[in-house]
Amino acid sequence: MAQDFEYPQQKMTVESWKESWETSDIGFHNPNLNEEFLKYNKRMLTRPGMRIFVPLCGKAVEMKWLADHGYKVVGLEVAPVPCKAFFEENNIPYKISEIGAIQGEKYESLDENIVIYSCDFFHLTVGICGEFDGIWDCGGLNAMDIEDRVSYIHKIRTFMGKGCINLTEFVNFDKSMSDVPWSMSTEDLQKGFGEGFKVEFLTKEEACQAYKDQGCTSVELFMITKI
Repeated sequence: MAQDFEYPQQKMTVESWKESWETSDIGFHNPNLNEEFLKYNKRMLTRPGMRIFVPLCGKAVEMKWLADHGYKVVGLEVAPVPCKAFFEENNIPYKISEIGAIQGEKYESLDENIVIYSCDFFHLTVGICGEFDGIWDCGGLNAMDIEDRVSYIHKIRTFMGKGCINLTEFVNFDKSMSDVPWSMSTEDLQKGFGEGFKVEFLTKEEACQAYKDQGCTSVELFMITKI
């Protein structure tokens, strides 16, 4: 994981997140394909044409990779800046429309293979975007404040169709460097997702030095299946 990275140690709001993109304070964006995604995406991608959800997507390069490999991609990003940047930087023709049911915009490739909803995550519903066959959650849950994690997980649950595979990457922090319990375990996730979901630990990688300097101890990947 080569990106420069910084998780907030104070409460993030919708406005502060938008400001980060507007001021290009986006050290959390990884311009390269996530290493764990490359190693483990086959655990999620079990058949052609699956619909894959990427929550809090920014301009994640994994979205283009998925579309290039024949999958339907739906992203969610509250800030409009990365939505436009994703399509323009990848030379993908797109159109913009109002979501209608809630406040926000829908950015969609003209071939209809990639959609990014620009709205508040907690306002998006399955009635708007439908259920998904897979989820790539790289940092979405990490970005949530502690008090919002339960609500985030409950919302993610609603998007998972039967058999959906959710790959969730979580960056764990040294508790001695912060009074905020950023880390989560398999047990924490299982408790959060609850009955009808199976949580499996896939891998744990040592953090690079840049991460360690910010208090990160490891990067872990979990597979969550709706059974």
